[in-house]
Amino acid sequence: MKAIIAVNNISYIGKDNKLLWHSPDDLVHFKNLTRGCSILVGHNTYKELPKLKDREIILDVRGVILEADWCIGGKKTYEKYAPYFTELHISHINDDTIGDTMFPDFKNLNPRCDIYNYKFNPMKL
Repeated sequence: MKAIIAVNNISYIGKDNKLLWHSPDDLVHFKNLTRGCSILVGHNTYKELPKLKDREIILDVRGVILEADWCIGGKKTYEKYAPYFTELHISHINDDTIGDTMFPDFKNLNPRCDIYNYKFNPMKL
């Protein structure tokens, strides 16, 4: 399973189960990577997730390990599935907004996981 996550300059990934920023370039990147794939999400992320065309959404279940092409969050879901990641795609967003959810603790990340880093800017309001 692959994982994709966006994080800002001060290690936040969201607030109120939503992204803190709007980055069209990162959204295109996310769409291009996950299009036509199954995506695994946790309960809170699922509640706030917009409709994602051309993707099969799989809702995580406590006490069970599910299979999917991609894990897209939230924090607890990333931490649960980290031992199974073969790739971790991290979008670094040039943003300093304070959120309520920090970057996951990947202490149990699969040691053979390939990590890819990208840099994006949020859209100026």
